Amino acid sequence: MKNSEIILKTESLLTPLLANTDIEIYDIEFVKEGPNRILRLYIDKEEGIGINDCELVSRIAEKVLDKEDFIKSAYVLEVSSPGIDRRPKRENLDKLKEE
Repeated sequence: MKNSEIILKTESLLTPLLANTDIEIYDIEFVKEGPNRILRLYIDKEEGIGINDCELVSRIAEKVLDKEDFIKSAYVLEVSSPGIDRRPKRENLDKLKEE
């Protein structure tokens, strides 16, 4: 499975699960850094993201990703806010959907 397919499938699985929260997926990356593959979920909400939000999304993501088991390589899951130097919203996801 291509990285772009992994990203889009991850978004399609998680978005409905977050629909009843005020948290949204801001962007997703699946990258190789050194020997590791990293699935990075950037999340956001109007009043800002805290550690509890990251923990909640991490637990939700772990359950659904383990259940679906579509990422065949080992990876590290990271959940964070986009930060102060954020790219334009959903830049990565929107590009992939256009392809």
